[in-house]
Amino acid sequence: MGCAATFVVDSKKAMDAAAALDAEICFLDIGMPGIDGYELARTFRKRYGERILLVAVSAYGSPQHRHKSREAGFDAHVQKPVDAKIVESMLATVLASRLGRGP
Repeated sequence: MGCAATFVVDSKKAMDAAAALDAEICFLDIGMPGIDGYELARTFRKRYGERILLVAVSAYGSPQHRHKSREAGFDAHVQKPVDAKIVESMLATVLASRLGRGP
C-alpha cells in the first residue's frame, strides 16, 4: 500500500516506535501485555492529541466494546481478523486528510 509499517509486541515499544517514527496511524491491540490498549490510547491522546489515528484491534466487537474504545480515545475499532480493505480505507483517509482533502 506504499506505507512503512512497524510491528512491536508491547505497549512500551509501541510508545517508543510511535515517537521515533513520527507515526500517523497506530493499530493497538486491546489485550497487549503490560499496559492494555485502552490505557495506551489515553496516553497517546495526552501526548499527541489528534495527530495520530488510533485504531483498536480486538477479538471483541460488541457495541459495548466499541463504546469503551471510543471513550479511551480510539478513532476506530476493528475486529480480528482485520480485513486488508479496512486498513487500506483508513490509510486513504489519513492521506486525504494530510493533503487537505478532508477525512
